[in-house]
Amino acid sequence: MDEKDLKAKWHDFAKRLRPVGMGIFGGTSIKITEQGSADIRIVGLMLLARTLSNLKAAIALTEGGFIVEAKVIARCCFENSYWVGALLKEGDKFSASMVQHEMKHKRMRAQTLFSTTGGLRGATGDKLRQWMRDHKQYEDSPTLDPKAVCKRAENESYMFYQHLSWDAHPSIETLNRYYESPDADGAPGIDVDPIVRDTEVIEMLNLMCLAVIGVFLGVAELLGQDNTPTGTMAAEYKALTELTGRSS
Repeated sequence: MDEKDLKAKWHDFAKRLRPVGMGIFGGTSIKITEQGSADIRIVGLMLLARTLSNLKAAIALTEGGFIVEAKVIARCCFENSYWVGALLKEGDKFSASMVQHEMKHKRMRAQTLFSTTGGLRGATGDKLRQWMRDHKQYEDSPTLDPKAVCKRAENESYMFYQHLSWDAHPSIETLNRYYESPDADGAPGIDVDPIVRDTEVIEMLNLMCLAVIGVFLGVAELLGQDNTPTGTMAAEYKALTELTGRSS
């Protein structure tokens, strides 16, 4: 099978994941408890919603020829899978860690405002200072990062997250895709729309779909669902990955 046909198969597979994920929302009846949106089942559903949005965006970007941007979005799916996995392993303990992370970063953003706006005077500044005093307990709270959460989730896919993250930063290697050899007069060529190799799209879709399936399986487990449709897609994913390997 040539690369163009293989890329079409991966696009088709990725698109068929979305309705499977949508089906998870209606598979369990959930009532709001005293925990509100902090209920780990609700958090799981929000992570599922984010994953479906990421999936849709990454597919659209690859179809438009924006592979760098698609990779940046695709790595979000791995982050989502790590967060879902940590919720499964630690439950409310990890949910509490998410709150601590959020409050710590809100304090950090508030401190940035004070340092860049001349002290942020007036009523707005007074309210923000009071908010920081009221939430001083979060000043030394630990923050979450993908590598640490991946470890807490006991997930072994961090190498794939790193691989997708490479294009997220303007390194020499990532910038080289926009460079062309100089012409006869020595003028360098800069390509603002570099050609995207089919193999690069196939690889990105393969990795992203792995993370998306992980989110589906994790959220379904959080909700106590059997989720046979995801199992069927996982089996198809394995077969398509094997086909890709044989075709390379």
